[in-house]
Amino acid sequence: MKVHKKLLLSFKEKSLANQLVTIFAIIMLVPLLALMYDIFFASQTDQVIFFDKEQRLAALVNSTNQELTLKLESLGIEPEDTSSTLLHNEFTKVVEPYIPSNSGIRFGLYVPQAEKITVLGFLHNYRNLSPAEETQREKDIFANTKSSLVAAEMGNEPLVRISGSLNDQVVEYISPVVLKGKVVAVMWAGERLNPFFYESSFYRKLLRYFTLGVLALVMFAALRTIRTITTGVDRLKRGLHRMEYDMHHLLPEMSGELGQVAQAVNRMAESLSEKERLEDQLRQSEHLIALGRLATGVAHELRNPIGIIKTLVDLMKQEYSQMSGIEEYTRAIDEQVDRQDMVIQELLDFGRPTKVAIKECSINDLIMGVLSFSAAMLRKQKVKVQLELDDNLPKILADTEKLKQVFVNIIVNAAEAMPFGGNLDIKTSQSDDLMIVSLTDTGEGISEEELHRIFDPFYTTKDAGTGLGLSISYQSIKLHGGMIEVDSAPNSGTTFIIKLPISP
Repeated sequence: MKVHKKLLLSFKEKSLANQLVTIFAIIMLVPLLALMYDIFFASQTDQVIFFDKEQRLAALVNSTNQELTLKLESLGIEPEDTSSTLLHNEFTKVVEPYIPSNSGIRFGLYVPQAEKITVLGFLHNYRNLSPAEETQREKDIFANTKSSLVAAEMGNEPLVRISGSLNDQVVEYISPVVLKGKVVAVMWAGERLNPFFYESSFYRKLLRYFTLGVLALVMFAALRTIRTITTGVDRLKRGLHRMEYDMHHLLPEMSGELGQVAQAVNRMAESLSEKERLEDQLRQSEHLIALGRLATGVAHELRNPIGIIKTLVDLMKQEYSQMSGIEEYTRAIDEQVDRQDMVIQELLDFGRPTKVAIKECSINDLIMGVLSFSAAMLRKQKVKVQLELDDNLPKILADTEKLKQVFVNIIVNAAEAMPFGGNLDIKTSQSDDLMIVSLTDTGEGISEEELHRIFDPFYTTKDAGTGLGLSISYQSIKLHGGMIEVDSAPNSGTTFIIKLPISP
């Protein structure tokens, strides 16, 4: 019992390919064993039949050969003095008594010196032949058996052979006639095989070959099917293994049931990816809301003291205008106050975004307008702009000022990412009900770690900046019911893709 459990456990631990091959081998073993048994049994049956005929013919030839030899010895004739006529006459006297009791057996004698044969008895078609027919019959038999007769003469040993055509086979036993140690003639006897035997043997062989062919085809088809299944399962396994680390990696397309499984898994992965994306958006939205409230509160707290400082500076300009050097100090304070006021305004815009002012507009016109007042900055940065704008785009309803600010933020960031110049490709297109704007630069690119935080408020890699530009852009696109995506890698440039609904 324990041995059976161990074998079963060992079988389960094998790979799917090994399991299928093992099961197939066990199934195919039964017909193969049956076929091998049939081949062995049939060959044994054939051997028994041939052996029986061989023994019978050998007994007849040996007895007649011995009797002929004794007669020749009783005549006191030397081997050199034996004539072909004498040999044929004595052979006829010895064999003729055996013919009636051995119907279907043909006896023959070959005299090497005269190269002449004598044939007694018939294999079939018993009838009296004319001299011409008899002569022709002997010529045909001699032509058919000469090589074997010469071999028996030269070897001085008996031999057995099968001659004739496929549907008329003859078993022949050939033995040399030896007189005083010298071969003087060759005697043989032949018997026709039953037609049923060779027909049965032929069809058995044909059936075996056909069965072997069918088994070979079945084995080939089964092994090919097993290989297809195991290859598909292996592809699924490798795909699922990669999916453990990357949910966006989809399984390859396959045919059959495995293809349906792959499609179901892909749909599930896409659903999980979409759920994960929505959860990230929700977390980011909640994070932005919390930061917005904080930013609004901080901005309000900062605006009052900044306003007081600005008022005091104005009073200082009026009351101490005659004092030497006061203008330099008040100008520096004004610059810093204005700078802080701008930061406070950004905080207020981020924390308390205004509602969108919807009106009909053209995306291409907005982009051209932004490029017109950004041209000087782009020339200074040695940035070459390449446009691929779709002229067939419909107009959309949007807040033009907010969209302009989004484009300005992305274009400025692209220019700053190419300090030694580069290319900025801007492309517009339409896909279903979405307007798509892509902006691709050839700058330094963004690392994977930074890519996940690029829209986070207050996150910036610049020496000077609040880190609110892309966050505000993200909010503005969301207010329009669209989405903004970024694709980048270090030293490979960056692509921002903005998708806006045509019918908000």
